[in-house]
Amino acid sequence: MTEEQSSPRRFGRRRRANISGRTQYVRVSMSEQERAALLVLEERTNRTASEIMVSAALYAENSESLVERRALAIELMQARRLLATVSNNVNQIARHANAGDEFPKDAVAAVAAVRRVADRMYELVDELDR
Repeated sequence: MTEEQSSPRRFGRRRRANISGRTQYVRVSMSEQERAALLVLEERTNRTASEIMVSAALYAENSESLVERRALAIELMQARRLLATVSNNVNQIARHANAGDEFPKDAVAAVAAVRRVADRMYELVDELDR
């Protein structure tokens, strides 16, 4: 086993996700400053250099990148979690309202919060569709 094979991955790099079909390799030359900027982008986005460069090349025309789509997907998942939490609160309010004669004051605010989160989720889905 060579030293390169036995040593841990440099900077904890991960492989690019498997792609279908035959793999094509392209060699790219860049300055030290460009490579440093690419390293920073790799760390910030938790993506490989190939993923970043392929997405930049393929999405340059329509100015949409995989990073932006991934950020929207993350925001959509966070909104979904928030909606589940708020919906749970609405269920608790409904259970309380059904158990007694008075309607809880928090119910109107909770339902409004559910509507705001749901509206934001629709907006995010529309952004992902573009």
